Amino acid sequence: MKQWMINLVLLLLSLVALLFSLLKVTPFEITSETYIGTIVTLLSFAAALVIGYQIYNAIELRKEIENQRKKYDEIVKRNEEIEGKLKCHEYAMQEGFDIISSLIAYNSRQSELVCGIAFQDMHRALLSSIETERTDYDWIFGWMRMFISEMNSLTFTSGYAKLADGSYRINVPGDNNYDKTIQEVIDEFTKPIKEDETLIRSNKNFCKIQLEYNRVMKLFYKRLSNIAQDPMKQLTAEEIAHIVNPM
Repeated sequence: MKQWMINLVLLLLSLVALLFSLLKVTPFEITSETYIGTIVTLLSFAAALVIGYQIYNAIELRKEIENQRKKYDEIVKRNEEIEGKLKCHEYAMQEGFDIISSLIAYNSRQSELVCGIAFQDMHRALLSSIETERTDYDWIFGWMRMFISEMNSLTFTSGYAKLADGSYRINVPGDNNYDKTIQEVIDEFTKPIKEDETLIRSNKNFCKIQLEYNRVMKLFYKRLSNIAQDPMKQLTAEEIAHIVNPM
């Protein structure tokens, strides 16, 4: 109902009530008491009119506040959706960058020399990948398995010697890792991977990849352990098949 209509109705009711009150004065004489009664009546209805008007305004104001709140909530929700899509797009771009870096590294030289770097980049891609809408991770884990199967001592050094304590130390002059054990080099290599792994496992979306991720990382650490213990030992065809094509 429009505001002017409400005001008109209230005014008519006030006039009718005033008329009835005057008709009850018998005989109809304008005395001081009648004057005071009329003034009081008018003031009462004026007060009622003002109070009613304020109540109406309060109700309308409350409705307006509720409408504004709903609009605000809609705007916030829309902004959150847009922000989520933008973040998802950013994650997808970063995922693509890491995957491309991994494949470029893998195809740049002999695969056994660069498969470690390729694995590191592909593993880092998972940090962004689990934040996207991706549901298929088989091919990413497929590449990671391939990299693991091609890792050997050449991934970490081109020369080493076995020491009396059974460890293997790098003995290639000019090598950045000269005089370090293969285990020490592997520990340095896995440090950023373990940092990324901590972030991946703590991510709320880790459940999307948890099962296969645990399998691949178990193969990864086992392969590194075998290389550190006996860098001369190569994987058999059956072992490679087990890593690349799990049953």
